[in-house]
Order: sequence, then structure tokens, then C-alpha cells
Amino acid sequence: MPKPPETSKSTLETLRGSVDALLTVAGQKQNQLAEGIDLPNYAVSRRQSGRSPWSFDEADTIARHFGIPTLTLLAGAQTACEAYASNRGSTVTELIAAPKETLRTAEATSTSSEPTSAEPQSSEPAAPTADDVTELPTPAPCVLCGLPATTELEGFPQHVSADDCEAAKSTAQAPTPPTDVHAAPEAPAPSPTGVTQEPPRTHTSRAGERSARPRQERTDTKDAGVAFLRSNIKHALQEHNGDIEAAQAFLIRKAIPHAMELLDITRRGGRYDVVAFPFLPDILRKPTDSKPDQIWEARPKWSRAWDSLPPGIHTIDELDINGAYLSALKTHLPLGELVHSEGPIDTIKEKRSGFHLVTPGEWTHAHLPNPLGARDEQGPLWIGEPTLRQLNRAASEKYGRLCTPPQIHESWTSGSTEHLLEYARVALTEVRAEAIATDNTVAREYIKAMYSKLVSTMGDSNYNRDLHRPDWMHIIRSAAFSNLWEKAFKANAAGLHVVRVSGTDELHVIGDWRAAVATGGRRLFPEGRGVTEVKLKNQRTITIDSEA
Repeated sequence: MPKPPETSKSTLETLRGSVDALLTVAGQKQNQLAEGIDLPNYAVSRRQSGRSPWSFDEADTIARHFGIPTLTLLAGAQTACEAYASNRGSTVTELIAAPKETLRTAEATSTSSEPTSAEPQSSEPAAPTADDVTELPTPAPCVLCGLPATTELEGFPQHVSADDCEAAKSTAQAPTPPTDVHAAPEAPAPSPTGVTQEPPRTHTSRAGERSARPRQERTDTKDAGVAFLRSNIKHALQEHNGDIEAAQAFLIRKAIPHAMELLDITRRGGRYDVVAFPFLPDILRKPTDSKPDQIWEARPKWSRAWDSLPPGIHTIDELDINGAYLSALKTHLPLGELVHSEGPIDTIKEKRSGFHLVTPGEWTHAHLPNPLGARDEQGPLWIGEPTLRQLNRAASEKYGRLCTPPQIHESWTSGSTEHLLEYARVALTEVRAEAIATDNTVAREYIKAMYSKLVSTMGDSNYNRDLHRPDWMHIIRSAAFSNLWEKAFKANAAGLHVVRVSGTDELHVIGDWRAAVATGGRRLFPEGRGVTEVKLKNQRTITIDSEA
């Protein structure tokens, strides 16, 4: 009778299984592997949990670390472990038992004064004792053969001996008898250890099978993130003997992995995995590497026509908005998979965020930039949540009904929160403020590189393969542009003449901006280098003729 077809595993699943098994056989911890292949420990953890993929180059590095060919590593856990053991003139069972045997030898040496048994000693390695083996409540894949095991050794699910692995293989390959729907269900056969075996539970998603992230207690929040950043800066200066330029260059190179580690630290215990890879609709996919996706971020690039300014001599103050992308991290980000809907949607009431195909209203104001940014084409377009909310605000009575509300044709949205990256943002803000107060250039440039590179690489970048969220990238950028438009609107409402709005942080105005006040009597533009302040970059004078 032909053997039933085995469930095929992906190459990545096979690789992860081989790595887990090799770590057990080699007696290594995950941090030792991370150091051996020159990756951060958190990156190895992500790749092994399925939250980010191993690359081909990294597979080659892992194979060199264990001294086996790459193809052997990808052949499966059993083949990889046997090759590793063969290179050391041993067997897999002997290597697994070696750490325990070494411990027992050390204990025997420390108690050499006690009477010894006259029985002859066996040359075979001692099998794991009952104290070494832990029974698992639910069967888990053995790190040696990949089949369900009900026992755990040294913290890893595995069969106690090679005979148990062979028995599990025979059981898996045995033909399944025809099922009698009228017969009573039979109890599952006990395993060699006496524990009833149950089929392993699987978790699937549209992105493919992936291990579930273990829930952690929230013990680290903003303070842990601040301590992490301070420690990195201190150690960089120590390692480079106080050389500021060298320490700064080193920290900037590490900005992306450090930013990802900061997210891990400040998200521990969170109910949502920020590095999940959910399904993405086609509007977020690039048709080619050289062509963008369909999302319009509403980046402003606007200059006021001179003939709309009053005649006379004017001084234009060029203001710079501090930490624009850092402030934009506090925005409504979609949590999970984006879901399609037709027609209008109230994302504020339903607490959702995403992208919307809209037909915007006409913009006829020469004294203010269009919230849609510098767009020449007409007709429907896909915009992010911050742009939609900004257009709706501009159409409200509070803003003077500057335009008509956009017409929503369809949307891709998910449940959202404004606090997803909040602890990381607050930690970066606090360390940035400390760096400015102490004139610490190294820390200031390090923090700037972290949040700017995080936003620029979280979409689709070879520099950050641990986070692939183009939806977040578009929304954060759109939030930064929306924040800038909001400042331009408030400047105009306070009696200033807005002359230019560009990028994420460029605002040119005419008038006494230092004395301008917002609603409630507070200063509109406090001067300074904090994220809630602005700084003057340049001044220039223009003359507007009365005939212009």
C-alpha cells in the first residue's frame, strides 16, 4: 500500500526547525547563535518565531556557524543534526546527553569521598533520567524529527531517544483505517511515556502559518525605553574612547535595529504584535520597483502668489517645525488586516483607520495651501486616514467651511489606535530633550536617525526586513503633512500671512509670529527646539508694489 502523502513544509519552516534542533544538539542558546552570525538577539527571535523571514545569505551564515553545508541545513532537522554530530565524531543522542553527563561527572568529583559502587561502568552515554524529562500538556513538534512529542528535554520538545523518533515516524506513516461514522470514537493510543497524544494545534493566517507570539506581562514601558536609549549612547562613547564622531557614526548605523528593539521593549505585554505581516490590498503594492503604489500622501509644496499679499515691504520668517516625524508617530494606525467596504464610512465613530478612494471638493483659497498637497490631476484618488480627517475638518463650520467634504467611494480599513507607538515616541522625545539641554550632539543625531529611518524603512526597504507595514508608513507621513497644514491654518487664523508650506517642517510667514496666540490665549508658536516649538531658520525681505 502506498504511503500517505506527508504534509509539506515551506523552506522557511524547515530552516527554523533545523535551527531549533541544532541549538539543542550543539548545547547553544539563541544569544550565542545571534553573536555567531552577527545579528541582534531580537532579530534571531523574530526570524525563529516566524514574524520575519530568514534570508538566503543568513542561511549560509547559519550553516557556516554550525559547520555544515547550506543544503544540509535546509534538508531538515534530522539531516542537519546528524551532519553536525558526524563532523564531531559523535551521534545526536550522545551530543544531547553530553551536557547532563558532564554535570553528573562534576557532581561525582565533588563527592569523591563517598563510597563508590563496585559495579562495572558502561561505556554508553547515560540516558536522560526522569528528572531531566518534563511531560508536556499538549504535544509539540520534536526538534529532532518534527513529529509530535509529549516530552520536553532541556526546555525543548523532543523525543527522549532515537527509538522514540522512529516509533513516531512509523505511527505517522501508518495507513489510517476507514472511519465508521456510526462507531463510537476511539480513545487515542498512549505515547511511549504514557501521556495521551492529541493532534497539535495550528494557527493560520492569510500571510501563511506563523507561530503565535507569546503574551508577556507589561513590565517595561516608557522608562525602560529611555534606559535602553541612554545605555546605547553611553556604551557607544565608552567603546570609542570618547571619540564623538566615531560614536555618532556607530549609533547612526545601528539606528534601525535599535529602533526595532525599542519597539520590542516598549510593546511588551501589548495586545498586538507590531511586526505582524498582514494581508495588503493591491493599492499598497508597487506594480514595479520603480513605480509607486496608489496612495497619495498629500505632501505640501505650495507658495503663495505675490499679488495676493498687501503692498509694502515685508519680512518673511522661515520657520522650522521640530521633530515632525517624531510627533507624527502619534496617529491612528490600523491594527490588523485591512477590510474592504463600499460607500461612506465614519472612521472616527467606528474607531477605524486606513485608506479611502475619494473625490475631493474644490479648493479656491489663494491664501492657504490645499490639504491635498500639490496635486495637478483631477478626479478620485486614494488617501490615508490623516488626509481624510483633515479634509473633513477643513469642510467643517469650525474651519469656516473652506471646501465641501470629500465623497468616499470605497475604503480599506481596520480597527485602529492612536497609542500603538506612543511609549516609543515618548521615550525618544524625552532623550531628545535631554540631548538638547546638555548639548549632546551624539544623542541628538542618534535619536533623529532612529525615528526618521524607522518611518522611511518600515514600508518596503532592504534596510529593515523586520517590519513591513507600508500602510503605517503612508499614514505616518500623511500625519506629518497634515500637522504642517494645521499649523499653516492656525497661523492664518492668528493674523499672519502664510507665504510658503513645503515638506514636513517648512513654514514661511509674514508677521509677528512670536506674539501670535491660538485659541485659549496660549502662544501659537513658542520658540525653541522642543517638539512643540519652532525655530527660526532664516529671514528675507520682499517688496510688494501697489500695482502688483
